Amino acid sequence: MKYYFLLIVSLLTIAGCHKSKTILYSAPGPEKKSDDFEMFVNNKPVFVYEARVSKYPINQIWPGYQRPLDQTEIASFAYFDFDGKVEIEIISKEEINSLDIRPKEYGIIPTITGKSIKIKISKPCQFVVEVNGYHRALHIFANPISILTIDRQNPKVHYFGPGIHEAGVIKLNSDETVFIDGGAIVYGVIVSENARNIKIAGRGILDASKIARHEAPNMISLKHVVNAHVSGIILRDPHIWAVLPGNSDSITIDNLKLIGLWRYNSDGIDIVNSKNVTIKNTFIRAFDDNIAIKGLKGAYDEQHNIIENIKIDNCVLWNDWGRPIELGLETVVDTMKNITFSNCYIPHFTWIAIDIQNGDRGYVKDVHFENIFIEDPILDSITLGTDPMDKKELGKTIELIIKGFDWWTTDTIRGNIINIHFTNIRYNSANPTFINLVGYDSAHMVNNIFIKDYFINGIKITDQHSIRKNGFVKNVFIE
Repeated sequence: MKYYFLLIVSLLTIAGCHKSKTILYSAPGPEKKSDDFEMFVNNKPVFVYEARVSKYPINQIWPGYQRPLDQTEIASFAYFDFDGKVEIEIISKEEINSLDIRPKEYGIIPTITGKSIKIKISKPCQFVVEVNGYHRALHIFANPISILTIDRQNPKVHYFGPGIHEAGVIKLNSDETVFIDGGAIVYGVIVSENARNIKIAGRGILDASKIARHEAPNMISLKHVVNAHVSGIILRDPHIWAVLPGNSDSITIDNLKLIGLWRYNSDGIDIVNSKNVTIKNTFIRAFDDNIAIKGLKGAYDEQHNIIENIKIDNCVLWNDWGRPIELGLETVVDTMKNITFSNCYIPHFTWIAIDIQNGDRGYVKDVHFENIFIEDPILDSITLGTDPMDKKELGKTIELIIKGFDWWTTDTIRGNIINIHFTNIRYNSANPTFINLVGYDSAHMVNNIFIKDYFINGIKITDQHSIRKNGFVKNVFIE
């Protein structure tokens, strides 16, 4: 396998300010710089990239063509590594009339002088700087300094150094590693099938912007893979679902950043008929679902009829249309169980922040949502096809629903939703919200729902007036 690429010297800066160490990466020469922002870390310039994102929440059933560009806009992002404390200065090209730094739960306090924004951080994190509203925002990925060492000469290492790489489909076999270094942009996808013990790591960018909808597999496609570790890199502009662990076991995704997900069906990470999956310290801004756990009919067999032991922790999930947190809608598995979302931040969403849609046979049980912080829904111009949506039905914090037979149903059997726990769910927004619980019939119910420490704008909700439910829901407890 051959790769043709241009090497560019990366910029490595060690800065002593505030007893910190920073690593900054130069961008490839052809890469366009942001028109909206400049950025400095400890007074050293950081390259600010561009990515196409959704402008308004407008969608329709897949029409056979790609989403029109007039529904999108250009946003910015930048990345660096550090240890200790750093000061970040952002120069806005626009006058600053308002400023939000999200997630607000981080408590980052800026100092504004004219068009300059200065902030200080002391630990790795991912956050968004919004000048004059959420449009054309700046996304900042402040990474820890990597301790991973790579032998570039090892034949089992696919190394991509700083520069532009037209890689196409990168096939990853057992015991192999793909390393995309800081300052690199790799145009292509990574595919691994029937493999064990693989790694995908680095600090650079994997970009699928040159790929049409069905021209290649997912940006990171893991099928029948055991023991995979994906970390550190940025994924930009996927053509379909970005990351797909399918029929796989023991997958860890850590400090992944996904941006530029503007196209139809541009999900972030879809866990399909898999088990023992961990996603942590990850940022996803997606048009469609951010993290979805699905059972697909084509993936269902005796070895992959249970989805279990899924852990998602410390993730930032900005959603422009679909669902930040989703189980379903496809649930062609016998059981989905032992699933936990914890310490997750939702700076923006539209429809529903936390969603279980059981559309098939799945017995969904023992699911925990802990310490979930939800901010403002995006409701301006929200449209399905040519029909504006009823805003009163949008911006829900939680929905659990067993669906009837519709577009996405591939099963003849209905499932159940049982033993679902919500602990410390905090919604802060001027937009009203509610919880929606819908069972299917007396044999397929939503049952045993436990809600503890549910806050709306700092007020703890202990009654059931904010909960809507039909006649096939029972044992709902709120305290």
